[in-house]
Amino acid sequence: MKKTAFLFCMVIVLYSCEQSEDLPKVLQKENFYDTVNTEFNKKILEGYFVTAIAYDQLGNAWIGTFSQGLIKYNAAETVVYNTSNSDFPNNAPIWDLAVDSRNNVWIGCEALIKFDGNRFTTYNSGNSKVPEDFISSIAIDSKDNVWFASCRFREGGIVKYDGANFTVYTPENSPLPVNLVHGIAIDVNDNVWLALTETVTETSLVKISSEKWTLFTSKELGFSPYYIGNIGINSDNEVCAAIDYSLSSAWVNLGPQVFIFDGKSTEQLQFDNLTKVKSVTVDRSDHLWCTTYKGYAVFDGNQWTVDDSTFNDTGVFAIEQSPDHHMWIGTGNGIYINE
Repeated sequence: MKKTAFLFCMVIVLYSCEQSEDLPKVLQKENFYDTVNTEFNKKILEGYFVTAIAYDQLGNAWIGTFSQGLIKYNAAETVVYNTSNSDFPNNAPIWDLAVDSRNNVWIGCEALIKFDGNRFTTYNSGNSKVPEDFISSIAIDSKDNVWFASCRFREGGIVKYDGANFTVYTPENSPLPVNLVHGIAIDVNDNVWLALTETVTETSLVKISSEKWTLFTSKELGFSPYYIGNIGINSDNEVCAAIDYSLSSAWVNLGPQVFIFDGKSTEQLQFDNLTKVKSVTVDRSDHLWCTTYKGYAVFDGNQWTVDDSTFNDTGVFAIEQSPDHHMWIGTGNGIYINE
């Protein structure tokens, strides 16, 4: 009897292994099958148009708004920094936030602004080497170098700030193929990844490893992404990218909404052919959270959950995972948390 049971178990294991070879690699990750909590039952900061969310190591959440200031939020207090109590300009829309290892908050708006908890320091084209006064994406490496996109169509590029010097990379002085950088991400090896799209379907990824630049075009990716919205890094050190079809005149999407690139091959993911994806966030279980123009979509490795009704009136503009693993959804009217 024991022998029969053992043989039965071996058949099940072998069958499962055979089946797993047929699954996309992204579906074979055990942590992908963790339960996704989509019950967003707590609301904070009602009335604020939230555009970016980041967390420091002191228990504070930092909230970027659309021309309503910078917000520091924790269980004990909420502080809104604007011209009434600081040097932070009221009318500055915040596009991105990042926090370094010393808990300095870096703000991407119409300049690069650093907040050390007491003072705001502004870096722009008038007082530094910042090429364009439009900072749309920020990432910080393990040495606290601040990498940020300072660019517009055919102007500017990517900038590295080490705390003392600005190094500007443009097509004129570096292997950067185009000016317009839509996303920046740092992998576990401190490689800097850039998502580039200057015109639709003319998209690429760049990896900067020390002084070595590697360009990944449609040839290496295996297809031509329509328009890359942003990028993130998963636990396998792969690049996860959102594909935005909002500029297309077609009613339906022309291809996948998300792709995952491991440096050699690409997985393409699509949950429907209508929903337009703006950005993607990778949580600690490698679930993919996409902001859409009507709400959000999340992939748990088994299926997509799409919510295009709960936040239809407010819109979703940011999704981030807090240090205690709760997901925060930033909308045009506050933040929702799945506690």
